[in-house]
Amino acid sequence: MRENEKKNASPFIVPAEIDQYIRRGMEQAKELRQNRSRNRWIRIGSSLVACLFIFVFIFSVRLSPAVAAYVSSIPGMEKIVEFLRDDKGLQKAAEHNLVQDIGASDSVEDVTFTIDQVLADEKRMVLFYTLKHSFTDKKVGLHKIELLDQTGKEWKHGMSWSSMESEDPVIQNRIDIMIEEANEIPDSMTAKITLKTDNLEQKTPLLIDFAVDKNKFKTFEKKVYPVMKDVTVDGQRFTIEQIAVFPTQTEVSIRFDPANQKHVFDFDKLRLEDEKGETFAFWGNGVPVRDNGENGRIYHLESIYFVEPEKLILKADGIRAIDKDKLQIVIDAKTGTLTKVPNDRLTLTALRQVDDVVGMDFSLKVPPQDKHSYISLGYDLTDDRGNKYDSVQASSSSTDDESIQNYSILFKRKTNKGTPTFYSFPLSSYPERLQGTFSVEVK
Repeated sequence: MRENEKKNASPFIVPAEIDQYIRRGMEQAKELRQNRSRNRWIRIGSSLVACLFIFVFIFSVRLSPAVAAYVSSIPGMEKIVEFLRDDKGLQKAAEHNLVQDIGASDSVEDVTFTIDQVLADEKRMVLFYTLKHSFTDKKVGLHKIELLDQTGKEWKHGMSWSSMESEDPVIQNRIDIMIEEANEIPDSMTAKITLKTDNLEQKTPLLIDFAVDKNKFKTFEKKVYPVMKDVTVDGQRFTIEQIAVFPTQTEVSIRFDPANQKHVFDFDKLRLEDEKGETFAFWGNGVPVRDNGENGRIYHLESIYFVEPEKLILKADGIRAIDKDKLQIVIDAKTGTLTKVPNDRLTLTALRQVDDVVGMDFSLKVPPQDKHSYISLGYDLTDDRGNKYDSVQASSSSTDDESIQNYSILFKRKTNKGTPTFYSFPLSSYPERLQGTFSVEVK
């Protein structure tokens, strides 16, 4: 998953658990080049099988006066104006009365968590919340959130939120939720919320019951534009199958030829452009892409539902890909060295093995176009003993040499099948690209 060129970006480091195809690192603004640390975002896919750490930035763009006026006129919703700045589609959805007031809360000790509003349709749900605490010397933040249906079973979905802790007595932010295929929002839900204080998980969760009025969006039926156009770039083939449009997002379905010699990681600045030259890209947080069967993916872009352009062109400025036989990284657990790696751009600087925790530090040399882009190296760790691992955390830091990026990945072993002699994981992204790009009229 990857890079949008928008200015005035606020950086967030993202630990994430989400679908195996989500791997986009967003581009960092020039004025933030010297920043060495970044606040975290977490992504969770409750029913998905992989864990991923990526970088996401909320972009500050001009909010339309109509949307600002509409939202700000509703009591308690002024803060939502800020949270819609990064997504033109959500701005239009708010303008069309898709924001619902919730106002449900729960408290534990000196902390109160309130779900203020929700903006939803059948594919995406955004929760706006307020966290209040009375501490004067502690940082508080959202650690984990689970959504349970009326039977108490966890509802299947993908999720992202900011895990940034703050000493501010009032914290307002949003939680972005992807609704999985063939699922729908339950009639009633319980948000099971776990907070953290000074980076320590709190044992007592908050329980907040709320419901979403699905009649609000049921009249907005999806719009589908069949495409079925083949594209070949640098000998690699893929098919743009269709464009599906919902009030909260646009979905671009792409299927890759299994005979391709290279594995495609992602597109640089994948976007739709209308007849006026206005572009609709990934909005900067939330879930950028998901699996769609074998060799298929669905990319999420800003919604064009209420724009209804006469003409649409799908474009990308580059395609990140690597030879399929170079996809796997192998690490000797005894010597702490790389035994299989795509090229000399990637080096292992440290391997830490303590009990059931495995930490890996990498140094990555990137080309000029990736100096301010950050990627997920990998998240699906295995070993020769057949042990299973969870991705726990990932971080990145810049160096004085802008062409060098440092990455740290932390895994926790879930099984005990013996001491491994080597670890391996498939790359989830890498700074190698196909020669060429594409521009295809899809409407």
